[in-house]
Amino acid sequence: MDSTSKKLANICEVDRISDLPDTLLIAILALLPIETAVRTCILSKRWRPLCESLPNLDFTDDRNSGIHFTDFVDKFLMRRPNDLKIAKFRLYCYHGDYYRDRVNEWMMNVLGREVKEIDLRFSFPDLYKLVRDFFYMCSSVEVVILDWKMLVEIPENVKLSKLRVLSFSDVTFSSYESVEKLLLNCPVLEDLSIDYCEWLTGNSLSICGSVLKRLSYCPSSDDFVLRTLIDTPRLENLEIHSYTAGDNDILFKENLPFLKVAEIDICDMPRGVDCMFGLLKKISNVKFLTLSDNAMGVLRPAYENEFIIGHYEFPPFHNLTELVLNIDLYCHETLLDNFLQNSPNLETLKFPQGLVCRFFDDSFHRSWGWSQLRVPECFSTHLKTVHIKKFNGINEELAFVKFLLVYGSALQNVSIETLNLSKDAEARQELLNLQRESTTCKLNIIDENGKCFL
Repeated sequence: MDSTSKKLANICEVDRISDLPDTLLIAILALLPIETAVRTCILSKRWRPLCESLPNLDFTDDRNSGIHFTDFVDKFLMRRPNDLKIAKFRLYCYHGDYYRDRVNEWMMNVLGREVKEIDLRFSFPDLYKLVRDFFYMCSSVEVVILDWKMLVEIPENVKLSKLRVLSFSDVTFSSYESVEKLLLNCPVLEDLSIDYCEWLTGNSLSICGSVLKRLSYCPSSDDFVLRTLIDTPRLENLEIHSYTAGDNDILFKENLPFLKVAEIDICDMPRGVDCMFGLLKKISNVKFLTLSDNAMGVLRPAYENEFIIGHYEFPPFHNLTELVLNIDLYCHETLLDNFLQNSPNLETLKFPQGLVCRFFDDSFHRSWGWSQLRVPECFSTHLKTVHIKKFNGINEELAFVKFLLVYGSALQNVSIETLNLSKDAEARQELLNLQRESTTCKLNIIDENGKCFL
């Protein structure tokens, strides 16, 4: 063996890892799946307390299903010293129903250790009834995530003074009113999600939070008469996805002066136009706004009937810098003009689904009539970027792009992703030859194969 080989052999014989301090070793073990971390106990007696001291506990039965999973969780929690706190506890149960009676005991064990974050996801054959003392024992918890098939009964007078993040997804509540009572007792709650949940009683939901900054709300498709009142004056980020078709109303108690980001996806409803115009007024301070094709479809009928649109006043969006519009069939020229005329500081405009629906023939396309419209203020002052996808090259689309380039003196980048122009050199060249008011505007035409024409 040469000298180099001897040096390497000596290096390999030195256990440098064991010389590391416990805090660093625990940090390394925390990066591994918990089952893998536990296997390090066979290395030496020193490693057992390290594994039992892991701050984050993640138990998922898709890796250890059956009796082995139950025994593993039982033994791990039993061996863990009672004075050791837990930072995060995640329990995902996907298989079998035979150990559901152990779940409550596991949760009580963990909640008694001043846990900071708890994440539960259950998929038992029947609804799992969350232990009633769960919320009483969450006084130290900062994050609660409840997902899938569980029945949640919120008791009276529960105060969660440290809770910052609360997420309910696909769970069943005993009543609407219990959720409001819970939210009123979460004084520092900043992030709330209530998505696809169901309710045993009640027909009105109040979502409140004096310091709430982020809200994601999507009522269940079974809620045909649900009325929702939102009272969140400090909201900064809003996501609403509503697909119900009954008497579902979503109302805001007051304007949202601090709103930065809003994503609205509301399907057509009996009072959908009222709901949408009311919502737009409440969120008019938003900076980044995305409207789905469903939301655009709710607004469109109002612009097709002059009698109806006369009852609505389009709100100003003075703070809006980015607007994303998803078009269903087409975007009525007056609707789009309202957005542009009322957004003087708009910098970015995006059409992810194109300007018209490509699944209908020309009889469904409507004239944009841009030549008769006033030039929006943002065209000459702030609008720098426009991105249009699924461009078909029909006259209505070309008219808008021509209007945009002719009057967009602030434009820097216009990107058009085409669907069928790769074989039509004449149509592509027509786009490239369009007059541009901005001398710095870069026009990119990208075909369906990703090839870019400048």
